[in-house]
Amino acid sequence: MKAILIEKALTSVDQMTVHTIADPVPKKGEILVDCKAAGLNFFDILQVQEKYQIKPPYPYIPGAEFAGVITHIHPETKTPYKIGDRVFGSTQGCYAEKLAVSAKNLLPIPDNISFEQAAGLFITYPTSYVALAIRAQLKQGEWCLVHAAAGGVGLCAVQIAKALGAKVIATAGSQEKLNVALKNGADF
Repeated sequence: MKAILIEKALTSVDQMTVHTIADPVPKKGEILVDCKAAGLNFFDILQVQEKYQIKPPYPYIPGAEFAGVITHIHPETKTPYKIGDRVFGSTQGCYAEKLAVSAKNLLPIPDNISFEQAAGLFITYPTSYVALAIRAQLKQGEWCLVHAAAGGVGLCAVQIAKALGAKVIATAGSQEKLNVALKNGADF
């Protein structure tokens, strides 16, 4: 299969290269997924530059969230999923054509969500939800200031704050980015 393989710290993501490597073999508790789309998060960029707190041993495949189709289930894996199911989830090494993923790290993709949309759900939305709904206990009618509101986590925060009934003030580094936040629900 093809995968991006990191063999040393990079100074730029432009240095990432595609390699042909062996297909992963799922172990007990794992499911093999054909990766159709992968998310790109800021920490993925930091990780390949050795600037993130989690530093996988070399060589490794970067990427932490994905969407795809189940192609094989280890015989000893208990799961409600079946071959052909569309799923999204998280595991180290998503920048590859095939992934061996813990069954616990998968969720079904609703029919109205594309692979590309689902690939960006697993990390950014829970991060924003926990911050706003659980930690801040944001309530209807309250105000919510979202910095970097056009970035991955910021955009999710805008949408979640609006869903909770808050009035959202967005900040961004340019008018173009601010327009993205406004288009996605920010009030100001």
